[in-house]
Amino acid sequence: MANRLTGVLLVGGASCRFGSPKALALFGGETLAERGWRTLGEACDERLGVGKAADGLSLPFPLLDDGTPTRHPAAGMIAALEAAKHDVVVFLPVDCPGVQAGDLRTLGDACADAAVPAEGKPVPGAYRKTALAALRRCLSEEASIRSALGELDVRTPALDLWRLADADTPTDLELLARRIQALTAAVEQGAELGLDTSAARILQDWNDTIVHLAPEPVVARVRTSRVRSAERGYETYAREIAVARHALARNGPVVAPAEAAGPHLRDGLAISLWEYVEELPERLSEHQIGVSLRALHEAFEGFQGSVPRLDERLDRAGEVISDPAAVPLLAEADREFLDTTFRELRAEASSQEGDVRVLHGGPHSANLLSTPAGPRWIDLDTVCRGPLEWDLAHVGAEAAQVFLEADRELLATMRRLVGAEVAIWCWHTYGRAPEVDEAAIHHLEALRS
Repeated sequence: MANRLTGVLLVGGASCRFGSPKALALFGGETLAERGWRTLGEACDERLGVGKAADGLSLPFPLLDDGTPTRHPAAGMIAALEAAKHDVVVFLPVDCPGVQAGDLRTLGDACADAAVPAEGKPVPGAYRKTALAALRRCLSEEASIRSALGELDVRTPALDLWRLADADTPTDLELLARRIQALTAAVEQGAELGLDTSAARILQDWNDTIVHLAPEPVVARVRTSRVRSAERGYETYAREIAVARHALARNGPVVAPAEAAGPHLRDGLAISLWEYVEELPERLSEHQIGVSLRALHEAFEGFQGSVPRLDERLDRAGEVISDPAAVPLLAEADREFLDTTFRELRAEASSQEGDVRVLHGGPHSANLLSTPAGPRWIDLDTVCRGPLEWDLAHVGAEAAQVFLEADRELLATMRRLVGAEVAIWCWHTYGRAPEVDEAAIHHLEALRS
């Protein structure tokens, strides 16, 4: 039998990094407080809002004052557990707008003394009144809530960690809004096509947003990158699907588009659908990567559709790095260095002859999956026509050795040019994801060295 739940919205944070009360920040046409309160209503038998009455926030529900001068999260949790009608209480911080009612029920049903997400994050979480003693110790010692978990019988149900993310800054909130919009659009598109999307989850969100429409074996790719508009994203996805189908007809090593691949346009977002494939833990050898890339190039031969030239793509990158407003977080001296280096590398590459063919455009390790059927390439939206050495610049030296016809001098130039282009786009989209920020810094430093 499911536990009867009291749901608590924690609104007592100081919001120092946010710059204004988080509870009143707008998200999808409602405040974070309204969204959290609504989510609790969908999941729980009783709702409480807990915080500091002295903050004077205009909230759409009564606020239980935690009765202490401290901003320690344990203060609100203790006050709520003492006031709750039910033995099991689920806590939702006001700055976690991605949490769904089902997540809260999962935590509540799993609760022993407590239930928290698998990575040990203490909230969102569910706690019984038996946890009060440990929480009171945390408050008196000003210790972290996490330290209390060591004293309790804690369950860790598997939850989608993307949905549990919090927003410490307005930028964080923008990222969450984009992510939730993408997830919602993918789920709605899948449902319209008759798919069961009840367990949909985000797989990746550092370029476009990738959603597994679980339990169906279908992946939705949602164009949320700032690099292209929705219209251009739609055109790019259409070409990607056409190229993939052409390659598959020639037994090319690519992941297949879904039957209703699209592309689709929903809520202003381009969406394409692909088959979900099992990824094996074994890493591919460099030789396997090289052999697979050659097979991919051979499968591209004869494609009759329009394929952009590599120079068109590099022209766009050049426009970005020449505009300080397009890379606002890059120091001007660094921007000038990257601009100059990029132009010099382009000129150097243009002076050398290369074997021009249809390329993947970005065949790095994240775009190649090890599957039970063998290596399979994904993310063909970067397909372009250019020198072979551009693709080889994305793989290791041993993989490149498979291509005996490659110009080694041009390949060395292309490796630096790839690094410069990656740096440009990562600085252009800096702040989108930790992986993007790390790549921006890494590639700039690599060019300097």
